[in-house]
Amino acid sequence: QIDAPAGLIGVVSVSGGGQHSLALKSDGTVVGWGDNTDGQATPPAGLSNVVAISAAGQHSLALKSDGTVVAWGGNANGESVVPSGLSSVVAVSAGNDFSLALESNGTVVAWGDKFPTDVSTGVATVPAGLSGIKAICAGYANNLVIKSDGSVVGWGADEEGETDVPNSASGVTATAAGGSFSVALKSDGTVVAWGANDQN
Repeated sequence: QIDAPAGLIGVVSVSGGGQHSLALKSDGTVVGWGDNTDGQATPPAGLSNVVAISAAGQHSLALKSDGTVVAWGGNANGESVVPSGLSSVVAVSAGNDFSLALESNGTVVAWGDKFPTDVSTGVATVPAGLSGIKAICAGYANNLVIKSDGSVVGWGADEEGETDVPNSASGVTATAAGGSFSVALKSDGTVVAWGANDQN
């Protein structure tokens, strides 16, 4: 997964999954390498016009320029079955066994394993009334989204407080979800982190 194919050039973005990697090229095509047990490193034949990619666990996602989503690889929990009628998507993010898509109207769609950790996580169940979203981030078993006002909403597994967003997470421009912790970058260049802290 760390041995990029020889001659790979023209790359505009990359994404790392469980044990595989993806690269999006400037011509809208995708290259994958690494573990391919479930076909996660082999983009579907003819895949083109891709504008964004996301890899996680054993599956991969691609967002096309027409706002549609293509998924491939592992599908033990339906994470590679894109909901019918999903369109006008502006961002995708792959979790361990689930997937997220952000639609142009600021709503979030989730599919795949709803309860990867225990029956209370609801990681692929979008909170009721969630709207006005401008960015999404899927973690191992939790999600973070940024609202248009710069605030953050989290849901899913919370064994270490990784979805308990602190009040200081305001004016946020980017987020990252780890296995049991979360990080947010604020517009003033400072960082807020919360969740597990046993490794300091």
